Amino acid sequence: MRSALLLLVLAWSNAASAQPDQKVVSYGFVSPNTKQNLKLEEAIRGMTSPAETNLRNKAINLGCVVRTRIRAFRALGAWSDGAEHSVMVRFTSDEETLRYVVSRMGRDAEQKYVIYFHPEPGGPVDLYTLRARSRSPSLTVLSNALKQAGVPFRTLVPLNGITAIYIIDLDRDLRDKIMNAARTLRASVSAVPGKAKLFGADIRQQARTVFDQDIKTYQTKNPGLPPTCDARLAKKVRKR
Repeated sequence: MRSALLLLVLAWSNAASAQPDQKVVSYGFVSPNTKQNLKLEEAIRGMTSPAETNLRNKAINLGCVVRTRIRAFRALGAWSDGAEHSVMVRFTSDEETLRYVVSRMGRDAEQKYVIYFHPEPGGPVDLYTLRARSRSPSLTVLSNALKQAGVPFRTLVPLNGITAIYIIDLDRDLRDKIMNAARTLRASVSAVPGKAKLFGADIRQQARTVFDQDIKTYQTKNPGLPPTCDARLAKKVRKR
């Protein structure tokens, strides 16, 4: 675990050198799922669903609106008694822009809640990232191993032979459990401090109102935002 602990220290040191409100690599987590009580296997199948693909494309197309490249990944969100397919976005952003993007995704996907993480020195929460190698077990085995280790919430993102596992430690009481899970999975681990926000409402229409207000506030502060990438492309095609 020496290398894992070294990565942990380096990640915290790098985050501490950043400045508040600076544009940094940030993360958003939004699910396209509107069904209740999905089983883990159903959630995994949902990662290849049209709804998943549609939300990923919408997130990527928002990159032209906020003038930065947005990467969107198929993801599996899992917790102690449930799971759902999800989309993780990662892009360089300030917190206001990050909240705007996940609000638009949450509204489009008719979600109750969305969550984001924005790195910030001295922030009250930590984002841990575990990286399991290509020969690691299936998503089911990985998720169950984290559950058995006492990690209540986790997002698994398979990509290029590695499964990245993202854990937002809201109360900063999961470090020992996360490190034990990393050792069991033989995964590298890093962490950064920052701010996390879970927002929305228990009723979808009320959540939409929350998202609409965030979107309106951002657009008022930033008038004249460009269209989405797909809308811009369609306009160019019509002009030909």
